[in-house]
Amino acid sequence: MDDRTRRPQRPHPHVVAREQAYSRLHDEWMAAHPGADDDAMLDDPEFVRAMNVIDGRDPNHGLCA
Repeated sequence: MDDRTRRPQRPHPHVVAREQAYSRLHDEWMAAHPGADDDAMLDDPEFVRAMNVIDGRDPNHGLCA
């Protein structure tokens, strides 16, 4: 095997944890809102606040007053 061959890199544990948290949040929201479109969650202030917390931002980031 050539030493210059790129090997696939594993994502950082923080990235994996964020993706898992988002996935759980998404699944819980969809279960609580059967039949809702995926885009509808972005109009839900509680979902947006939870995403902001997962991303390490101010919970009210991007929400209208």
